[in-house]
Amino acid sequence: MTVQKRLRFKKVFLVFFCVFVALFSWQRAEASDYDHYNPIEKDASSTGFETLQQLNHDVCGWISLDGTKVDYPLLQSQDNVKYLDRNAFGDYTVSGSIFLDYRFNPNFTDFNTIIYGHSMASGAMFGEIQKFADQDFFEKHRYGSIYYNGRERGLEIFGILEVDAYDTEIYRTLSSNDEEHQAYYQYLLSKAKYKRDVSLTSTDKIVLLSTCFLNITNGRHILLAKITDAPVKAAQDKSGEAVGTRYFDHGIPSHWIYILAFLLLIIVLLLLILIILIMRRDKKTKDKKK
Repeated sequence: MTVQKRLRFKKVFLVFFCVFVALFSWQRAEASDYDHYNPIEKDASSTGFETLQQLNHDVCGWISLDGTKVDYPLLQSQDNVKYLDRNAFGDYTVSGSIFLDYRFNPNFTDFNTIIYGHSMASGAMFGEIQKFADQDFFEKHRYGSIYYNGRERGLEIFGILEVDAYDTEIYRTLSSNDEEHQAYYQYLLSKAKYKRDVSLTSTDKIVLLSTCFLNITNGRHILLAKITDAPVKAAQDKSGEAVGTRYFDHGIPSHWIYILAFLLLIIVLLLLILIILIMRRDKKTKDKKK
């Protein structure tokens, strides 16, 4: 086998190998079942969330939005990079995690707290926040819940924004000045595509759920919500996927991914066998010439 042929075979093998590894690492992320750790669900283990925190000390809470697939643990690291491509177990995944901006207190003592998540095409992570840009959906879905410091609280949604990722008036921390808080709140409302009246006192806190606006470069959807003392349970079921079925970013059921991964493994093994046979044949040919 010539040097060029060997290099060609190596390239083909590396491509298949990388795809194979990517499939399994991606599946590991999407198949992670957080239900057992959910501190909000009544049928979840009472110690599930504490177990998740023991597995990863960056877990600081849980967030859920009625009528969407948003139902995930909240994480926070020392930067805004780590959980762009890691799940709550610390494993690599293209979908990343839902995480707090590192500049804010994880106990939600700041007036504003910014929370990030990828907008996945399947609706995973913050992929369904874009639904709030539809006025009918915005009007019908007003609540969610957030869990931190050992207690579930409510989220009262009051606005959806379509803004630029580099809007420094939004993506910033605030002082403890009430006038600054009010000015910030009014600025958010001025940028809202849809909004509703929500009363805010000097002690109230708000969260900004930020995700990519897929159709615009540097565009961001931001869902605005006020933290309330207790959640309002909407009379509607969550529109997440069916029990026992997990999906990739493009809506492929996980059992098909296992099948594809298995077929890919067979192809890789066959290629290896072919490479070995060709190398042996070339070696025998060279030995005969000698």
